[in-house]
Amino acid sequence: MNLATLAILALVLAAAVGVVRSGRDGQRWRALRVALQLVAALLLGLCLFPPTTHERYAAGELVVLTPRATPAQLAATPPGTEVVALPGVDAARTVERVPDLGTALRHHPDVRRLRVVGGGLPVRDRDAARGLDVQFDAAPLPRGLVELDAPRVVRAGNAWRIAGRVEGAPAARVTLRDPSAAVVASATTDEQGRFTLDAFAKGEGTAMFALGIGAADGTPVDEVAVPLVVDAGVPLRVLLLAGAPDAELKYLRRWAVDAGVALDSRVGLSEGIALNEGASLVDAPTLAKTDVAIVDERAWAALSPTQTDALRDAVDNGLGLLLRVTSMPPPAVADDWAALGFRLRVTDAAPKPLALDHALGLAAGRLAFTRAPLDVQAQDAAPLLRADDGAVLASWRAQGQGRVAVWTLADAFRLRLTGESARHASLWSGTLATLARARGAAQPIIDADARVDRRMALCGIDADARVEPPRGDAVPLDVVGHAARRCAAYWPAVPGWHALLSNGTRWPFHVRAPDEALALAAADNAAATRTLADARAAGAVAAASRDVAWPRWPFFLAWLAVVALLWTLERARGAR
Repeated sequence: MNLATLAILALVLAAAVGVVRSGRDGQRWRALRVALQLVAALLLGLCLFPPTTHERYAAGELVVLTPRATPAQLAATPPGTEVVALPGVDAARTVERVPDLGTALRHHPDVRRLRVVGGGLPVRDRDAARGLDVQFDAAPLPRGLVELDAPRVVRAGNAWRIAGRVEGAPAARVTLRDPSAAVVASATTDEQGRFTLDAFAKGEGTAMFALGIGAADGTPVDEVAVPLVVDAGVPLRVLLLAGAPDAELKYLRRWAVDAGVALDSRVGLSEGIALNEGASLVDAPTLAKTDVAIVDERAWAALSPTQTDALRDAVDNGLGLLLRVTSMPPPAVADDWAALGFRLRVTDAAPKPLALDHALGLAAGRLAFTRAPLDVQAQDAAPLLRADDGAVLASWRAQGQGRVAVWTLADAFRLRLTGESARHASLWSGTLATLARARGAAQPIIDADARVDRRMALCGIDADARVEPPRGDAVPLDVVGHAARRCAAYWPAVPGWHALLSNGTRWPFHVRAPDEALALAAADNAAATRTLADARAAGAVAAASRDVAWPRWPFFLAWLAVVALLWTLERARGAR
């Protein structure tokens, strides 16, 4: 005999005793007291053992409430669904609280699908969600900077570009300040909240820029630190061959000097006369030391067959070659370039101005550019530069171990004439970086957005790698894997500049504080959770039914009221 049966027998016995005693009593309200005693026994039994009802639910599904879940999302949770709340969620007391997703899955081992509600899964819970079908009901992103694309390492003297997106602040003003708080670039976000800024990397070392965001009315919205490591590196060696001087060459050479490029050039002035700078020889030993060669159609026509063969062999061995087109080349040159994968023909269409506002981040309608009136055809070429209308102004293709590109933009120098030196530098540095010969040692892979008390991965390191925090002794790493796949996990304890010591080289990286750039962190959690949801197509979840007990509190309140009435009647009888 179980406990429930004993409790019911005790209630029946107590009710029978009360009924018998009330039946022998000749006082008033005898029938009412008997009825109330029976009702009280029944209500107490229902309070101890409430009735159940059948309820349909999604078998194997778990709803996970994450920080920033809105009240509307909490209210929309279907009844009967298994629900857990991660730390930081303001949910009802009836919701099961768990310290992490792994604990929740151990409590619910039959779960096959997760429905994540709110801001998304933090880093510690993403591994536990892998292998499960994930649905993501995302909360709105907070106001501020939610996307940031900035380089971690830049070569000294080169231009660098930062891009991002601002949420909740239409036509926001974005300002980039250098470590001295001087404004180096500014822009207004477009309709999607996106922006692009260009700046120069100057002295070698670490630098902390500040990205300030203000609303259209000037109210501050957000401010995010942008850490940058400026590396001296090895300067590019560029060979420039031109058939005649022009404004484009003038400002290209000036940028190369400012950027620290090792430039060797030969510019033709007239028949048999040329302006030489450096060792402008076109032979195998010179080209083997060169990273990029820039040649126009007139300079190519002046090369001997031995020199053109040397150029093609150098490209096969890793040289980057930029074919700068100003007009239709002679047939012999066109044939040589066709052998490199680019066929050129004169177009009948009249030349029209081209806009590069979107590609270069310029103010709309500020500048118009032109291109050589040629049509370039290459089946396996990738676009290198596009105009805003989609016209391809430069493209490149692989040739052996090197790359060959065709450049038809005629007047990029207009950027310098209108004060857009940073964008002119960014255009040429990005172009040469795409084509240049691969040199230097491989850099380790370091998480871009490292934060205090959050695990980060360090890959491509040696077996004895260590991390040097801003203060204190270096922390040894537990490295796993082999060769280039050696990785280690690291939990930074303090914000600031850290340094990875690996392969005899020091690699600085910055760690943010937990409360820094919160909108950016929220967007990162949402994007990572959305990636998990897209990785596996959600399958069908079986519908099932289960017995759910009625709430006890209505029966308890009713029993309390009946007992109070019985007590009142007994007092009245005792007084008489």
